[in-house]
Amino acid sequence: MYIPKPFKVDDRDTLIQFIHQHSFGIVFSKENGVATASHLPLLLKENEEELGVLYGHMALANPHWKEIGREVLVVFPGPHAYISPTWYEEEKTVPTWNYVAVHVYGDFALIEDERELENMMMESIRFYEAEMPQPWSTDLKQKHNQAELKAVKGFKITITDIQGKWKLNQHHPVERQKKTIKHLKEAGRGDAKEIAGLMEQHVNERE
Repeated sequence: MYIPKPFKVDDRDTLIQFIHQHSFGIVFSKENGVATASHLPLLLKENEEELGVLYGHMALANPHWKEIGREVLVVFPGPHAYISPTWYEEEKTVPTWNYVAVHVYGDFALIEDERELENMMMESIRFYEAEMPQPWSTDLKQKHNQAELKAVKGFKITITDIQGKWKLNQHHPVERQKKTIKHLKEAGRGDAKEIAGLMEQHVNERE
């Protein structure tokens, strides 16, 4: 990923937190000259000695898992918003797009052990149900759940590199950033407000 120096984020805790918050990623691979992508929920398990491991699953009917080689790229998109040059109230400015994204590179491997697959699925359920007012739970040993498990293919990705890009007008003067934040907040869209909040954090750190 192209990351100019002002936009680079390499703080491990920040990147880990981002992946937890935006865990629906896109797994990319390229085999025999053909690029393939699958949109999947991914569970990150941290490892103090390494960068961590991503766990996930895809439908057995999805041919992607059969075609994936060793190296994969996983993109975790974050909030994004269009920035109008009119907001700067200055001449000779141009439009841009502010966004946050994390790219993860890693080694892909299938999960062949049934118990490991069940444990991964239970951890994923607990992770995503944690914020529910009445968390759902189930027994994966039940017959109908076993049938569902046979219809998926589990995998893990051992992370070899993590890259973070926070493109938030950091290279612009503070006053221009504040004007942009104001207009983003007024836009009323979810992503615009989230980008405004991230920009505001950066401005507060500079002042």
